[in-house]
Amino acid sequence: MITRRVARWIRTGMSGLYWRFLGKGIRNPPIPRSPGSFLFICQGNVCRSPYAGRYLRKIAGDRNLREICSRSAGLDVQVSAPSPDLAVRVARTLGVELMDHRSKPVTADMIENTDMIFTMEHRQVAFMRNNFPDHVQKIFLLPLFDTNSHLGGDHALRYNIPDPYGKSEKEFFECFRKIESSIEGFLSRTDLHPGP
Repeated sequence: MITRRVARWIRTGMSGLYWRFLGKGIRNPPIPRSPGSFLFICQGNVCRSPYAGRYLRKIAGDRNLREICSRSAGLDVQVSAPSPDLAVRVARTLGVELMDHRSKPVTADMIENTDMIFTMEHRQVAFMRNNFPDHVQKIFLLPLFDTNSHLGGDHALRYNIPDPYGKSEKEFFECFRKIESSIEGFLSRTDLHPGP
């Protein structure tokens, strides 16, 4: 009889093998020179993508980076909704305000008029690239920029920022910190410079 511990070990091992194999084909396109507009996409546009969009806007202001446009949208937004209370509270402790955020669906106009589009999960980047083949060169998987993703043994986290919706405060913190680390990693590879 297989114990729970052994079953969990098997699942973890299979997941690691899956992502190691799948990961060999997951790459981001080259970063464009001097990007100025950024769109962050997640599923419902109430937790991850709004935090990412506003975090980039915040640090751009803090560091006096040249003017950038940073916004967010969702792949599955039926009605405009606010961020959950827990997301608002955790984001606020990290210096990002989500109280006034309302979700919105991604549109063709957003895709057309954005230099770089970031998704949170591998399945989202695959969906976007399949549905917007003319814009593949501007669609990126955000967690691939995370400089800390090699730490720990969970290979899935190299290619995904898990959705904290409906989960604990700890998971919201972990999610938002991973978004921050990914954006910092991205910025370290660009020529975005402080303004005069």
